[in-house]
Amino acid sequence: MKQNMGTIDRALRIGSGLALVGMSLNRNNGMMGYILPVVGGMLLVEGLTSYSAVYDRMGISTRGQN
Repeated sequence: MKQNMGTIDRALRIGSGLALVGMSLNRNNGMMGYILPVVGGMLLVEGLTSYSAVYDRMGISTRGQN
């Protein structure tokens, strides 16, 4: 797995992931209680590993653009 995300992209994903996971703490019922932590967790993992499978499939790399 090669890294394909730059610093700004990583920071945005980590921030968004933390925000979604934080929002999910207030919504323990309904579908949003399940969707928010899953999507937030996915964004956190992508940001922490600097790898996006969607970017890889599309041939996009923001790594050298910072």
